[in-house]
Order: sequence, then structure tokens, then C-alpha cells
Amino acid sequence: MAYWLTRDGVPALLSQLGFSHDEFTHQQLDDLPNTLTTRYIRDVLVAAAVLPPRDDRLEALPRWADALLAQAPLPQRKVLTPFTHWYLLHRIRRTHRHRPLRACTQHQMRSRLRRALELLDWLDEHGIPLGELTQPELETWLEEGPEKRREVRAFITWARGRGLAGELVVPRAPVAAPSVFSTDEDQAEHLQRCLGDDALPLDVRTAGALALLFGLQYTRLLELTVHDVIEDDTVVALHLGGHRLPLPPEVAQLVRALRDQRQKRWQLDQTASTTPWLFPGQEPARALGATYLYLKLRRHGIAPLASRNSARLALATDLPASVLADFTGTSISNSTRWTRYAKRDWLDYIASRAQDRP
Repeated sequence: MAYWLTRDGVPALLSQLGFSHDEFTHQQLDDLPNTLTTRYIRDVLVAAAVLPPRDDRLEALPRWADALLAQAPLPQRKVLTPFTHWYLLHRIRRTHRHRPLRACTQHQMRSRLRRALELLDWLDEHGIPLGELTQPELETWLEEGPEKRREVRAFITWARGRGLAGELVVPRAPVAAPSVFSTDEDQAEHLQRCLGDDALPLDVRTAGALALLFGLQYTRLLELTVHDVIEDDTVVALHLGGHRLPLPPEVAQLVRALRDQRQKRWQLDQTASTTPWLFPGQEPARALGATYLYLKLRRHGIAPLASRNSARLALATDLPASVLADFTGTSISNSTRWTRYAKRDWLDYIASRAQDRP
């Protein structure tokens, strides 16, 4: 904290904020550029109970949306402003009233608004009013672009329900089957490196081992705190999605070492953070970004997606969907899809072996 106060620009920022005021609000920081310095001082003020806690990822969405819409023509803004604030943001706030907004949900909301803008731009180019858009024309636009254009479905559903568009239908995008896997030999080699190579960073070893063994999503790992590491006389476990995931001894040793390391760091960073993340980012109050962890694993020779897919498929081969969901802390629908993939691959394997018989 003392070091941070000496950095260039920090004293001027503190003077600009005017701490002599009787009340201080998040809005005063929102009016400033979103920099590392402003984010850090917000975290300090929240940790000191000067400001109330809030979900910064959620609160940033309206400002982002308004800035994007400000660049659109006025007729488009008149349509998309209520769609954004009364539909997209309203649904997100209602769903995340008691839990923080995930990065994937944030990206999805942004994509839905961008796709709506793209469709309205296309309609303007072709001189087609939204209310006169036909199903064949909509399908033409969908087929001319990438698969993500199907995310315009939210806008079409909203516009149709308010009489702004006809009886249009956007099919749901199919869930793509996993296609990237590691061989058993690569899985074993990467796991051995995570368990025994002290030259690898501890967070890489821990995240890699958990993904290679259990196929855990990296976004799930990054939600863990030091308090989610449960240790008793017989076992070390992770509190994951409301369930306990027991860890093998060598993995437990990694997780325990990472917990102790992060606990010490958090004790130094409590001035700016109320959450002791197991995988903290550069800013103490925020967890490491999923993209950064993904790239860090790749940089150290671990294929994140292939390794996770192979581990998940191996578990789905032996476990029913309900047990897989509890075991990995994922949804039952996701686990059901993986058991289908495993069953399909197993039947294909049996059929190929039968054909090879003399």
C-alpha cells in the first residue's frame, strides 16, 4: 500500500477525488478512466468499508453498452436502448442478484448486442425495415456470416414479442462436440510434469494437475479461494460447486502448498482485497483471468483444452452423468452430453474391433 501511494499520478488522483467530502460513491470513480490505479483505489475503499461491495463486471456492462450505442445511428439507438437496458441487462441483474457475474456471461451479453447492431446495419444497407424482415431474408443474413450470428436470437425474440418484427425464428446454435484431445501418453507425461517438475510455477502445476485428472473448467478453478481447500485428518478436498472433491495425495500436496502461498500473499494484500483467491491476478481483489491462465499453461507446454477434454471423456466413460456432475461441479446437462460422447466413442471402438476379427 505504501509503495502504491508513491507511484506516479496516485497523489494527484487522490487529490482529485476529494476525500474531504462527507460521502464518497462508486460513481466518482466511474467518472474517471478505468485504469489499474482507479481499480486499485476502489478495491482499497471497499476493503476499508468506505464503499459498499459491488460486482464491477456487472456494473461495467451498462457503461460499455451506452458507449457502443452512442456510435450507432439514432433510429438504431431507439430500438436497441430498451432492448439493452430493459431486456439484456434486466435479465442479467435478476439472474445474478446473489452471485457474481461470470466473464462468459459478460461476453455473451456483449455478443448479443453486437449481433443486433450487425443485423440492423445489414437491414439499413438493403433498405429493409425491421418490421418487414422475412424469414428467408433473416436466414440469408445468418448463412452469410459466422456461426455467432445465431446469437441475434435474443434480439429477434425480444422484437417479435413487442410487435417490432414478424414471426421470425432463429434456430439455436448446436452444441459442438469436443474435437481436440490428448493421447494417453501425453496426458501421463503432462501430469507427471505437474506433479514432479519444480521448475514449473506452482499455479501452473496445480491448475494443470486438476484439469488433467478431473477435467475441471478453468473458470471454475479461478473462482476458488483458500477457504475452498478443505483439510481434515484423512483427506484434502476442494469445495467445488457445493460438493467436496477429494484429492489424491500428490495433488493434495500441490493444492495445500498453493493455498499456503496464497494465504501469505493475501495477508499482505488485505488492504486492497476482501477475498483470498487461490489463483489471484495482478490486482489483489481480482482472480486471475481465464485467458491469462490458458496462455500460461500453453507457454509451459500443457495443452489446456485437449488435456481437459481427455480427462472429462475418461471420467464420463466410467461415471454416470449424475455422479460426473457432482464430482466435477458442472451442470447435469453438460455431464449428460459427455456421457453421450463417451458412449458413442466406446461403441465405435467396439464396432471397429469386431470388424478386425478374422
